[in-house]
Amino acid sequence: MLQLLVSQGLAVKESRGVFALAETPLDDFAVISLRWPKAVFRCSSSLYLHGMTDIVPGTYEVSLPRGYKEDGLVGEFPNCLVSHENGELYGLGVVQGTSPTGTPLSLHDRERSICDLVLARKRGEADTQLLGQAMNSYFTSSEKDLPQLMRYAKAMGVTADLQTYLEVLS
Repeated sequence: MLQLLVSQGLAVKESRGVFALAETPLDDFAVISLRWPKAVFRCSSSLYLHGMTDIVPGTYEVSLPRGYKEDGLVGEFPNCLVSHENGELYGLGVVQGTSPTGTPLSLHDRERSICDLVLARKRGEADTQLLGQAMNSYFTSSEKDLPQLMRYAKAMGVTADLQTYLEVLS
């Protein structure tokens, strides 16, 4: 039936096992989440999806559980950075959100995203402009949860680094 719809131009094959009606706009966030349901958008990708930065990520950052084979994720999306996490960190701060076109997906909450960004900055991998925008957005938000932020920072080993940012922003 799907082949018939595709041949008639009524449906489009977006990826293996992922089809959409021809007039339905899909984005890469949607395709990744539909094709790899265990993928959790993280760091710059989740910050963008939360609206904490206007910088469209050039790389889709996702977390997968350790041992989970992504079977072609990076092959199909070469601009995808996969992080395999142990069971303790993989589920930390995961919430449900939506892609830019409204497709449900999993992503890290604001606090986990900030901790991921601080960790990336510690490794020299995070963009300074992204860090500034995300920190300003988070700390001026009425939705911030500082106790949760500190719990995540402790679990991820970035408490001291986060304290430095908190002191600068205070």
